[in-house]
Amino acid sequence: MKMDYAQLRAIVATKLLNDNRRQRVAYRRSASRSTGNSFGINLIFYTIFGGLVALAMSTIASFIISMIVFYTYIMVMISMTLITDFSSILLDTSDNTIILPRPVDSRTLFAARLTHILLYLGQLGLGLTIIPAIVVTYLHGWIVLPAFFILVIFSIITAVVLTNGVYLILMQFVSEERLKSIINYFQIFMAIVIMAGYQILPRMVERIDLGMYVFEIKWWSYLLPPVWMAGTIEAARYNYFDGAHTGLAVCAFAFPIVGVYAVNRYLSPVFNRKIASLGGSVTQKGEGKVKTTKWLFWISGLLTRSEMERGVFELVYRILGRDRKIRLKIYPAFGYMVVFGMIFMMRSNEDLATTWVNLPYTQYHLMLLYLTFMVLQVALYEVPYSDDFKASWIYFAAPLGGPGQILSGMIKAVCTRLFLPGYAVVGSVVFAIWGASAIDDIVIAFLNNLIMVMLLATINKKKLPFSIAPDVKTQSGNLVRSILSFLVIGGLGLTHYVVAFLTGSPTFLLMIPVQIIVLYLLFRKYRNTPWERLTL
Repeated sequence: MKMDYAQLRAIVATKLLNDNRRQRVAYRRSASRSTGNSFGINLIFYTIFGGLVALAMSTIASFIISMIVFYTYIMVMISMTLITDFSSILLDTSDNTIILPRPVDSRTLFAARLTHILLYLGQLGLGLTIIPAIVVTYLHGWIVLPAFFILVIFSIITAVVLTNGVYLILMQFVSEERLKSIINYFQIFMAIVIMAGYQILPRMVERIDLGMYVFEIKWWSYLLPPVWMAGTIEAARYNYFDGAHTGLAVCAFAFPIVGVYAVNRYLSPVFNRKIASLGGSVTQKGEGKVKTTKWLFWISGLLTRSEMERGVFELVYRILGRDRKIRLKIYPAFGYMVVFGMIFMMRSNEDLATTWVNLPYTQYHLMLLYLTFMVLQVALYEVPYSDDFKASWIYFAAPLGGPGQILSGMIKAVCTRLFLPGYAVVGSVVFAIWGASAIDDIVIAFLNNLIMVMLLATINKKKLPFSIAPDVKTQSGNLVRSILSFLVIGGLGLTHYVVAFLTGSPTFLLMIPVQIIVLYLLFRKYRNTPWERLTL
């Protein structure tokens, strides 16, 4: 492939030596920098996950469907790992100063990064495959084992080619910041998909009799790589060498080989040049920025009472929308709301169509209105932590008698940026489905959500925004607070439910003045927090 093998080996060796110093998204090690047997630890984790997949495979009667499940899982795990753990490695700009000034060919540099990734993915694939291989051998004999492992290798290569091919294509059309934002939003999307997968799919499978389902190879089967692999191993198991299975086998073996050649031949030559440009200055269109700034100045002036509170409000509001790590931790909660909403609707034995028709005659809207609190709960936990925590000295340099203005500005920004848009969407959906009769519930639940967030903020430890290093997160001492928060929050929701059904609408609306008074008292108490009550 016209690469310098000595350079390739030197770069990969150095990257492997540095592996133990890097924290991965999936399994973050402790803050200590001690080097351990990360290969063995990762292998144990992946073997456990592989055992769960093997358990699912053993319950599926159809051989090809069980293989589709397995190879889909392999490819999804590989792609997710590439996106979550290795986006920063593939797009790393720290090598620029050392490697780019040297006579290193672009193909060699790209191949070194790709080889580094493949070595890690090899252990992931090995761990995921060990127990499923034993199960497949036990159920179908030794004759399937060679084809099983060969297709695992080609599955990994296929996932790598597809993922990195998309990266390299995007690098030719978008800037560094835009590419990182795209990756960040895809990470958020995948987090939601994973949650939906292990919460919703098992419930849907219960309604489908896989034992009676017969998989037929259609034209769209040639568009799905897991079906290529499953069809190929089915051909090896049952000696199916008809046109359909032969076509799947050609796709399974030809695509990874042709894909590696195409990526190396046509995409990697521009890789060096694009990496060299990464890390440079990024220009943004000013019009959208000006509109956002005007909106922020208007809303902060409306909701805050002092210059300090306004400054903190604008700071937190901006960072919640810009910091990719914070977005990755908080924004999936919006998707979790949808997932849990679907779970509640699937609790009945009716089919989805019947459930949807009967939805306006149920009380599911109360549950939907309170699911929005999940976002606030996650945000309050994550906002105090930041990689730039050392900049929090500015809080203590300000001439303040107490931290109340900082805390109040923070919680107002969190509610404005995250809660209000989410609740507006949920409230609109509830109004569209349940009609005008749900308006009082929307108002009561809105105030109850704000009361709950103030109770949570008051009961929990007080922390300034973005002032604590992420590696010092601890759950110690929070058990009692968590139980108390759960009881209070559950009590508010139960009170709403009981009052709504035991009283008429006029009596029900009398709750609103009481809620406003309670919310005001809680906010005033939170705003008067003294310095000694802070957790630093």
